[in-house]
Amino acid sequence: MPDNLFGQLFAPILDLVREHRHWAPPLVFLLCFVESLSVVSAFLPATLLLLAIGSLAAAGVVSLWELSLWGTFGAGLGYWLSYEVGRRYGSRIESFGFFARRPEWIERGHRFFARWGAVAVAVSRFIPLGRAVIPLMAGAMGSRQAPFHIANWVSALLWTPLMLAPASIGVALADQLQGASPQSRAVIMIAIVVGVVAAIRAFRR
Repeated sequence: MPDNLFGQLFAPILDLVREHRHWAPPLVFLLCFVESLSVVSAFLPATLLLLAIGSLAAAGVVSLWELSLWGTFGAGLGYWLSYEVGRRYGSRIESFGFFARRPEWIERGHRFFARWGAVAVAVSRFIPLGRAVIPLMAGAMGSRQAPFHIANWVSALLWTPLMLAPASIGVALADQLQGASPQSRAVIMIAIVVGVVAAIRAFRR
């Protein structure tokens, strides 16, 4: 069952999903799509709702794999649309009202993408501020379509289940690592922490 926090915040939606399970995959598609749209993702609490619906998957109410499949398509299309908007408007996006009031977002996104290219697209998926800026910047800065789409869809495939069921995935990974030596487990954990910290610091520079 979902924990008390999710139950209190999203009780009506979770009750709806329990009663109409066939609505859960399209809902996850929509949430992942919105969460992956530049600018829009900065204002909507889709991440918390994804975690809440994912808690139902962890409880066996809905299928995590089905939700992940729908969510991956939604996330990929959200980044794709943001990229196409960036391609269409180019440097004019800096004059959009949202970015005109937040020039530091454009500056950080520009530096991050200029330095890392398509890798920035993949990494940004896991950084809330990155999702709001990077796919748009990729299009505006003329990123080639093939590298963008590879980074987009691979990151969407990884990000979606992590958003839906981080606890379940963590338990599964822990089970897989039980046979590994303590040194190997420590190296893996350190590598994950270092990677996350490095990505966040690189975007903030």
